[in-house]
Amino acid sequence: MSQTSITHALGQATVAKIFETTLEFGSTYLFPDWADDTPVVPLSVHSWLVKNEGKIYLIDAGVGKGKTRASALFNHLDNPYLERLAEQGVTPDQVDYVLMTHIHTDHVGWNTTFKDGEWQPTFPNARYVFPKEGYEFYLTEEGRAVAGYAAFADSVAPIVAAGLADFIPAAGGTVDQHFEYIPTPGHCVGHMSIRFSSEGEQGLFAGDVMHCLEQVKNPQLVSVFCVDKPLAIETRQQILEQMAQSHTLYFSSHFEGSSVGYVNREGDDYRWQPV
Repeated sequence: MSQTSITHALGQATVAKIFETTLEFGSTYLFPDWADDTPVVPLSVHSWLVKNEGKIYLIDAGVGKGKTRASALFNHLDNPYLERLAEQGVTPDQVDYVLMTHIHTDHVGWNTTFKDGEWQPTFPNARYVFPKEGYEFYLTEEGRAVAGYAAFADSVAPIVAAGLADFIPAAGGTVDQHFEYIPTPGHCVGHMSIRFSSEGEQGLFAGDVMHCLEQVKNPQLVSVFCVDKPLAIETRQQILEQMAQSHTLYFSSHFEGSSVGYVNREGDDYRWQPV
């Protein structure tokens, strides 16, 4: 079965997972407080394709093709991402919006592809939406010094130079009526999640609020990649409670399987109900 063959209905919209790759991290590297003897934590890398009211949206944009990265996990990948997009009947020129939850290597890579000696927008007719705070961080001396700056340089800066970028302020904002950016801080500067509403139904494209299912039952478990760990824990607890109370469909950036589900209360704990 294709990784993109499952489509979810959300109101009148449809949502499909566009799979790129699986990354395997040592469990105690990714989560220093990892408690059991599981040696490896696999993370899915994918985008979410939303079709709504005749428009096409991509949420987050994976690692990308042929990009030079310090980590072997991301370096010069060549996965059939665009072919998987085509399985959903979508060509790059048909995409109307590319919405980023945050500016990290595994969320912005397919924004650009290499053509005629330079990195050019992969989706030439789209508006690319970035959290403004995250974008401005990479313009600082501190931002230029981090390992992830390479992704900014080849996957974000060319979009801005092409005049295709829009920015969401730190307090949040709305894109095309149905998509609401909400601050979910802790993972990185400017991290946001995107709430989508259609005909009374809601979904949350949460970015890196959580990386794996273990964090649903153990919200205190925090990733090595989170820059403000106490704040990341606080945000995760808030989002889990909101999901449980509202019965909002949760679209994860890195869970394996369908990567989609509901969060339910079970006493003082939370339980994942996959869809």
